[in-house]
Amino acid sequence: MTRISIDYDLMYVLARQVWHLRDEMDVPAGVKHSFEAGDIGPRQETAEELANFSTTWKKAFTEGWQVMTDLGNLLDEIGKAFYDSDAQTAAGAASMAAAYQRQNIKAANDGYKQRQDAMYKQAEAANLERRHRPGQLYLERQQQELEKKRAALQKEQDAQAKRQEDLTKQQEELQKRQEPLRQRQDELTQRQQELWRRQKAERAELQAGFTAKQDALDKERAALTAGREPSREQMDELRRKQQDLWEEQDAAQKALEGKQATEQNDLNRERDALRKEQDAFTPEWDALDKKQHDLWKDQAATEEAQKQLDEDQEPLTQRAEDMQKAYAAEQEELAKKPAWTPESGEPNPLHMNRELGGDGPAETPPPPVPTTYERDDDNGHTKIEYKLNANGEIEVDKNGNPVETTTTITNKNGLTYTETHRSLAREGDSVTTTQGSDGKVTKVYEDANDEFYGKGFMRRYVTDEKGNTLQVWLKAPDGDWTLQNEAKQEEPERDDDPLGIYDYVEFGQRPMQYLERPPAYLTVDKPMVDATGKPADGAFSPGKTTSDLPGNASRTDYTSPDGSGLHVVTAGISRYVADDKGEIQEVWQKNRYGDWYLKDSITQHERYGDEPPLGMIGENWR
Repeated sequence: MTRISIDYDLMYVLARQVWHLRDEMDVPAGVKHSFEAGDIGPRQETAEELANFSTTWKKAFTEGWQVMTDLGNLLDEIGKAFYDSDAQTAAGAASMAAAYQRQNIKAANDGYKQRQDAMYKQAEAANLERRHRPGQLYLERQQQELEKKRAALQKEQDAQAKRQEDLTKQQEELQKRQEPLRQRQDELTQRQQELWRRQKAERAELQAGFTAKQDALDKERAALTAGREPSREQMDELRRKQQDLWEEQDAAQKALEGKQATEQNDLNRERDALRKEQDAFTPEWDALDKKQHDLWKDQAATEEAQKQLDEDQEPLTQRAEDMQKAYAAEQEELAKKPAWTPESGEPNPLHMNRELGGDGPAETPPPPVPTTYERDDDNGHTKIEYKLNANGEIEVDKNGNPVETTTTITNKNGLTYTETHRSLAREGDSVTTTQGSDGKVTKVYEDANDEFYGKGFMRRYVTDEKGNTLQVWLKAPDGDWTLQNEAKQEEPERDDDPLGIYDYVEFGQRPMQYLERPPAYLTVDKPMVDATGKPADGAFSPGKTTSDLPGNASRTDYTSPDGSGLHVVTAGISRYVADDKGEIQEVWQKNRYGDWYLKDSITQHERYGDEPPLGMIGENWR
């Protein structure tokens, strides 16, 4: 808050004037030279001090009518300054009280809406579940029937497994009983092999003996017939020997065959006896085989039944998955969907689920969030108004704070102080417009552009109604606002006025030396283009871009419905917005973060002559 300072030297000069005129002027009757506490402002201490100050000066200026009038005007101006200062403090306190009230009511409304939405959401979720429940129950019953069949089949498979186990035991026991016969079978097989080998050897030996005798007889015949004709007696002898050999061989062979046949017959009789014993087990094996084949047949049937159950399970599982997916999708859609309201035009979900509360919550809804705040007290009337959106609700920024707040404080004598605070587009930027009790308008811009001032630093510009900058303030991170610079009036040189009386008389007529203007992105409410370079007014044509311009520049031409053109030239980190004549209307700049900001606007300048304040775009860019 700006402090109000009193120039006590000025008070001294005025006092000397009053004392000089005191004996020369009469005070007209009825002229009031004192000020009551209620005439000045809301702060009781300030008003009383000014009243006491006025009363004291009244005693010294009883005969100075004009001077007292001047003093009254001066005191009135000082009183209004004190009033505006106090009203500014009162506006801040009222804003805090209004914000507290608004936040409390908003919290109550939010809580009520949350409870109401939760009830409607619960009803909608219950109704959704109710719609899906019949299908789920039908599938559950089918699944239960399938599970019953599966359980019965499993029971049958368990019984078949038990049958196989018992049958295997019987087969093993029967095989165990046949084990001695199997051993005897092996023994007979071995004896048969040995008999065959021995008989073969015997036949070979017999054959070898007769072969040797035949060879000797053949040699004898050869010797007898060698080179000569044998006698008849010799030939008859040879024939007799040959006949005897054959008869001997035949007799020996028959004897051997008889012997071997007897041995084989004995072995065959043992085998036959063994076979008879083995055949005695055949009925048992046949019975077991029949049981095995019957079991395999039953197992094949259960396998087919199992396959059928699996085939029946697949569509059931698919339907269950489809229903679950559909249910989950509707649940997700319901979760994203806002809670029911009467304005939606849809049926009230509670009508289908009255156990959740009938037509709606039984509690009384809290009052709506107020769009104004008014208060009367001993010092006057305070009113706070918020900027509303198209729906008649308080327009808020992304943090939920009102975009624009106007506070008006009026005391009982009609003095009015108005303060309008508005958040700007960028985070931390704002403008506060105040209108004092004398009608004087002041704007205070706060700029949080850390690129220009350093991280965490802020700058404040105080301007008059015409936009002339009166003060520049700076705030360090976690620090207080400090005055950096202040506009001053030019002071003429005067050597014949040692008391400065004439300087004071002309003080209000001297020209001011104003400071730098606030950046355009703070003061221009509606730029011609947005940060992307496109016209902020959506009525313009889509635009045609020309890229092959000197300096790696590009130009996009837009046309409005009335036929006028808008030309946006982008060159590096600079962007120029020009009209059809080529006069630059706005200058944009890209910061180090890559964001475009409005650097300068023609609305901030006065035109002198025909020269455009921001110049023209180059001929090569037109």
